[in-house]
Amino acid sequence: MSSTILLVFAHPDDETSAAGGTTAKYVSLGYTVDLVTATGGEKGTRLGVPEGVETATARAAEQRAAAAITGIRDIYRLGYIDNELEEADLTEVTDKVMGVMEKVQPEVVITFGPDGISGHPDHVAIGKAATTAFKKAFKRGSGLRKLYYVAIPESVFASVNQVEVGDVITCPDDEITVAIDISVFFETKLRALEKYRSQEDARWLVDMLRQAGESSWAGKEFLHLAYPRHSEKETDLFKRE
Repeated sequence: MSSTILLVFAHPDDETSAAGGTTAKYVSLGYTVDLVTATGGEKGTRLGVPEGVETATARAAEQRAAAAITGIRDIYRLGYIDNELEEADLTEVTDKVMGVMEKVQPEVVITFGPDGISGHPDHVAIGKAATTAFKKAFKRGSGLRKLYYVAIPESVFASVNQVEVGDVITCPDDEITVAIDISVFFETKLRALEKYRSQEDARWLVDMLRQAGESSWAGKEFLHLAYPRHSEKETDLFKRE
């Protein structure tokens, strides 16, 4: 039985923009990757979506297409409304995430940290729920080993056009636990992101990553180990202590 990574994010496309290369890399190594998506992305852009087709329906189809490219096995949708997750009952959201953890039995969980990368309330809310669920499941001895937060190092942000990027909350370089080399899977990540045709942000990110190139910062994805905490740098998510 292969070890499993569980991605826990707020919107369709979060999983690909934040961890698409990591997903493809670990799937290629024989690991299983599953995904929790909290909302349907209902309030996002509708580029090219025909009249009569709901935004959430279009976004779900795009997510399935992207997941097929990166290799995600199963998608668990929590059913919350885009931009309303912070108003949901945190205990309820946490319980739903924990239910998936108990079913999937992952060793590694990847989610947003307290800053949500951009400060988006949905990002912050799902990160909080995933963290609480992880801690509860970890104490029960369910097999969970590590909780990672996606991060953007300060040095990376300093090297891009900050006006174009917009609101981003960075992480000090020395707090980055692992930089996943995704250069071999760079095009895979872009092809998956391109499936989000209706999402303006995804189109913009594809263009920015292509301009940066796989040999630059764009050829890596960065994670901060939240639990259990230690100062040692890692080269692999499944490194044994």
